[in-house]
Amino acid sequence: MKTPTSKRLFLLFISLYIVLYFSWLIAWSNNDQIMTLGGNLFSSLGYLIATIWLFKTWRASKGNEKIFWLLLMVGTLSYGVAQFLWTVYETSLLVDVPFPGPPNFFYVFQIIFYLAAFLFKLIKETTKPQFIKVFFDTFIIMVVAATFSWHFLLSPIINMTNASLYPLIFSIAYPIGNLALLLCILSIYLGIQKSNFHQNLVFLSLGLFSQIIAGSFYLHLTLIGQYNSAIWADPLFALGALFIGFAGLLRINHTPHQQTVKLEIESTPQVEFLRLSLPYATVLILVIFMASRSSIVDPVRIGSGISILLVVFRQIFIILENQQLLQKYHEKTEQLDLSEQRYKSLFEYHPDAVYSLDLTGHFESANPSSSVLFGYEKDELIGLSSSLFIEPGMHEHANFHLEKALKGQAQTYELCILNRFNQSHYLSVTNIPIMVQNNIVGIFGIAKDITANKKNEEKIHFLAYHDSLTGLANRLYFGESLKKAILEAALLHETFAVLFIDLDHFKQINDTLGHDVGDQLLISVADRLTKCVRENDVVSRQGGDEFTILLRNIHDLETAAQLAEDILNSLKQPHYINDSTLFSLPSIGIAIYPLDSTTPIGLMKKADKAMYQVKANGKGHYQFNKETI
Repeated sequence: MKTPTSKRLFLLFISLYIVLYFSWLIAWSNNDQIMTLGGNLFSSLGYLIATIWLFKTWRASKGNEKIFWLLLMVGTLSYGVAQFLWTVYETSLLVDVPFPGPPNFFYVFQIIFYLAAFLFKLIKETTKPQFIKVFFDTFIIMVVAATFSWHFLLSPIINMTNASLYPLIFSIAYPIGNLALLLCILSIYLGIQKSNFHQNLVFLSLGLFSQIIAGSFYLHLTLIGQYNSAIWADPLFALGALFIGFAGLLRINHTPHQQTVKLEIESTPQVEFLRLSLPYATVLILVIFMASRSSIVDPVRIGSGISILLVVFRQIFIILENQQLLQKYHEKTEQLDLSEQRYKSLFEYHPDAVYSLDLTGHFESANPSSSVLFGYEKDELIGLSSSLFIEPGMHEHANFHLEKALKGQAQTYELCILNRFNQSHYLSVTNIPIMVQNNIVGIFGIAKDITANKKNEEKIHFLAYHDSLTGLANRLYFGESLKKAILEAALLHETFAVLFIDLDHFKQINDTLGHDVGDQLLISVADRLTKCVRENDVVSRQGGDEFTILLRNIHDLETAAQLAEDILNSLKQPHYINDSTLFSLPSIGIAIYPLDSTTPIGLMKKADKAMYQVKANGKGHYQFNKETI
């Protein structure tokens, strides 16, 4: 049953089969022998086909489903064997079918196996309270049905036959069997409320109901002495078997392989009310029937009847009230399910790491994004301490905010962690206290990975204070460093120097060899300048071919002079760029704090003036501001 098309084809086959069965009975109605032979063959073949379908279902099923379909298959096979034996007696041996005889035993076996199948399913797939409730509801209906069956069917059989006890038992077995099949149907519909077993249930019920109708007509015709083996009700037996087999085929495509699906039916409140009130309605019918047949009227009978009616009506009102409460319960449950699904969607599909911690900071839940961030699967992460991931030096910072959250104050802060693979991540963390009955029982955490943002901020900060070509500090950074150096020197009574450097003949190199070569020369010069200074000194590019150096904490002029000599010796060496050998000596001007000036502008002007004095006197050298010497 893989497609709706194949389902329709099977239903079409069943319809054509039953139509052919009826057509045979009508076409050969004037020839009892041929009509009986064809009728028996149609009936036997129908049960054989149903048995094959149920066998396929049994093979494809798992767990309790497998036993359920096996019992139905054996029941169908039993009826098929009975029908085959009946055919042998009537058409091969040409004798009357003995009663009771072998076919009767197999007819009874079918009812026993059908009843066992549905009782097994109810016992295995319902809770004990559900089963007890179904049992009593079904038992009430069965008592009423048995009462009517005794009055209209069993009692006439007993009164009309002079047979011994043995045949009498089998005569009574058929109406009892029909009641048992009725029990099968009722046990399903009085079962549970929801299921994907609905389609199967419809065709199982149709099959059993067809057999009940056919069996009832068989008994009726037997009572009036008009039964033969080819009556128009006989195709209903085959139809019932085919419907049951078809229910099995439907199950093949829907039988779960991981777990057994409960036998449940989804019903509306109106249908549910009818289902629950059915036992009381049957009792009410029985009381009315008893009252209509009674010719004696006395206070005891009247009081008893009224009391029973009042009990029944009271119970129906209780059912109505319970249904209203149940409806409200279902509505609240649906609202709760909806809220839970929304929360789960927010939790599970949130792009950031969302988790919860207990009062000691251990993980209690985590979404898939948390697993990606921390490097642990969800099951591995649960129970681990969040402090395991905090980078050294940041534990105090993290604990401060965690304690604030545990006191009921939501917190948002930045934190750096190391995940399972020792990868560093910057996080923007939000901690929200979990309140249950005014008590804090844990913390919800949302951790947004801002590592890329941090790197971009660092890059932007670097570009704001550094030269994009050489990587040296730029004019802005040097100016702020100079201001800071003046404040520190004034406080500590220190001396420092400012060197202003300009490359000689750089314009000529740029014009003749191109800007690419000029840029490479500036990079080479910047690298050599950086190697000449100490770690706490500052080298910057002012622009073009101009560089400045902040030489911190010098004790005398000789220290500044020695640095200038080192720079000259380094830059005197040739630069090898694009197969060219280039020379570009520097002109260096030096200003001293506080001898030349105590302001950034003053020091830069004095150093710049000293540099131009070098250029005027031949270039390629260094010179202090003349006012300093």
